[in-house]
Amino acid sequence: MTKCLKCGGTDIVRGKIKGPERLVADSFFQPDYLRPLALAATSQKGSRLAPEAYACLGCGFVSAQVDPKELRDFTEKYCKQVR
Repeated sequence: MTKCLKCGGTDIVRGKIKGPERLVADSFFQPDYLRPLALAATSQKGSRLAPEAYACLGCGFVSAQVDPKELRDFTEKYCKQVR
């Protein structure tokens, strides 16, 4: 990542999403617009976050990555709208 998605700054540092090991392993991205009762229909909570992340020194915005296929499959199956 070379540019912040929030402020456009270029002072970006690479790091990891950390915390108690149990919590890091369970970190995931859950899209908005889930269908009612969608989470009750699956054991999948969303798309698992990769441990690598990037943070902007200018505004503090942190970004991480998920597997694009996993995200696409989850949103198509469990969300009302993708965009």
